Amino acid sequence: MLSQPQPLYEQIKLHVLERIADGTFRPGAKIPSENQLAAELGSSRLTAHRALRELTVSGVLQRIAGVGTFVAPPRASSTFVLLHNIADDIRNRGEVLSIRVHTVEQTSVPPDIAQRMGTRARVPVFHSLIVYCANGSPVQLEDRFVSPVFAPGYLNQNFTSYSTTDYLQSIALPTRTENEIQAVLPTAKEAQLLELNESDPCLVVTRKTWVGDDVTTFTRFIHPGTRHTFITRDSR
Repeated sequence: MLSQPQPLYEQIKLHVLERIADGTFRPGAKIPSENQLAAELGSSRLTAHRALRELTVSGVLQRIAGVGTFVAPPRASSTFVLLHNIADDIRNRGEVLSIRVHTVEQTSVPPDIAQRMGTRARVPVFHSLIVYCANGSPVQLEDRFVSPVFAPGYLNQNFTSYSTTDYLQSIALPTRTENEIQAVLPTAKEAQLLELNESDPCLVVTRKTWVGDDVTTFTRFIHPGTRHTFITRDSR
């Protein structure tokens, strides 16, 4: 899929996303019209319309009838992030859960991850790369680093039968979490694992968890923007 030439509408989406990434199109800025993009990139107006419509649906752009199309403002950060288990989410929706395990290994912690976990670079750490699917469609790629001290049996688990969250919470529930949420484009490997094009926007939740004073996990949860919705509720 990724080796084939991209359709024109995907090329237009990538063009707009690249201009947003390099600062040419800033949040709140009006972008060129469908006719202008079609002329610039050699496509039909309908092709440009599809590209802008899909970017609008994914939340990258905002369209105002009779006015134009604008870069959506960055989403405000929030402390109200549910510590959810994707496996439970899929089951609760009545969908069929399947888990594709691509990597479960012991490795040397990369310097950037070591800094986030508060440990020395190159010390041993457990790492897993797992895709969770609903009805056969990938809805989350989980890139997780785990403290061997906290979960010494991590490498021996059968994560095709239950989620990493199921296992880790069976040891101990987190006493503290730190979350970041960003809209990003997937890397080539992430796009391949999620069965996406590299121009498809994703929502990434980066989470660090503690049990007591110790950092136990650092994880990136990558969600295809068109296949996943977060819903939060309070009890008030």
